[in-house]
Amino acid sequence: MDGKNVIKVRIQRGTAQIGGVCTEVFTDQARIFFDFGTPLEGEGNQDKLKIDGLTQGVANTDAVFLTHYHGDHIGEVPDIMSGIPVYMQKISRRILQAQQEHKESVGQVVWAKDIKELTTGEAITIKDLKITPLASDHSACDSLMYLVEGHDKRILITGDYRLHGFYGDRVMKTFECIGPIDLMITEGTNIDRESPFSHDEKWVEEQFIRILKENKYVFLLTSSSNTDRIASFTRAVPRGKHALADGFQTRIMRIADAEREEPFKSHKLWPYIEEKRDQYEQRGFGMVVRTGEKFDSIVKDFFDKYPEDTCLIYSMWSGYKKLTNMAKILAYGEGRTETIHVSGHITKEDLERVIDYVAPCKLIIHHTDGENSKKNIIIPNSTLLLSPADGEVIFI
Repeated sequence: MDGKNVIKVRIQRGTAQIGGVCTEVFTDQARIFFDFGTPLEGEGNQDKLKIDGLTQGVANTDAVFLTHYHGDHIGEVPDIMSGIPVYMQKISRRILQAQQEHKESVGQVVWAKDIKELTTGEAITIKDLKITPLASDHSACDSLMYLVEGHDKRILITGDYRLHGFYGDRVMKTFECIGPIDLMITEGTNIDRESPFSHDEKWVEEQFIRILKENKYVFLLTSSSNTDRIASFTRAVPRGKHALADGFQTRIMRIADAEREEPFKSHKLWPYIEEKRDQYEQRGFGMVVRTGEKFDSIVKDFFDKYPEDTCLIYSMWSGYKKLTNMAKILAYGEGRTETIHVSGHITKEDLERVIDYVAPCKLIIHHTDGENSKKNIIIPNSTLLLSPADGEVIFI
């Protein structure tokens, strides 16, 4: 096929693995990348991506756009050559910078400060391509989808998303308003996981309310970047009890709350201060914790001192329970731990619903384990499912 006046797409990595995704969209004039992540440990191609014009050789890339701040989508961004602009949603960028600054003392380079900020809905034109960041919902704050337009073609790149979060209606509105799509590139993390009954984030918050009523002292073990989950936990803390975290976590939540709709903001979250421990013990609390000695000692002390009044909520992917540090803190709450969690990724059933609704002419499912998983998906007869290999060029 003649390459003139067409858009070309190349999945650099991610057609047969979840982590380390990177997608290239290019024309005769423009060259743009979407995400540049690190592979998950032990999964698929573990080698760093070496791409001429992006990470080596003479720079000829116009921009890199990031969907959100999880490592499997942004982990190899530091390898991008200087001078190539990288874009990200503004609140998401500020959270990423805060995360990096928190780890600066252990050698983390703070590169997020150089990322250019995007506002949802405000398009950027780069040569013959227009890129519009669209509202999404994931277990990372202010994640984005991207609509790429040029040469009378339209490509939707979803990033990671779901319909069972607090912003599911907003995501469906994105799909309702998007119009005809020539190619949809969607994640398929849960494509081989049947979920006839699936909980949502509202259910999670209801469980938080129940547990906080039943127990005087409640610890929430979750990712510091899952701001929606943490905000809902703080909203569930009853009046009269303390909502606590460490200084880093409270800073992250202040950033996330800056432009969050009022019903979804965190509620009266304050840093834990050891000198106020008597107040915490007297009134009770809900406290957000992570792995590490600082939190281990607090959790252990309360389970030792108040075993019948203390509860630990595990609110993460079950696979993390095998990690040494995670197993250690979970052991303190053995017999008094509840697992309350829903995925940050779209369910198989909702993915089929979205594909049926968008009805793209062509479809690529990446961010999944491979071809066997894709055989389970039901798609419209009018949609052609493409199965490119990493590095293969698709003409649109």
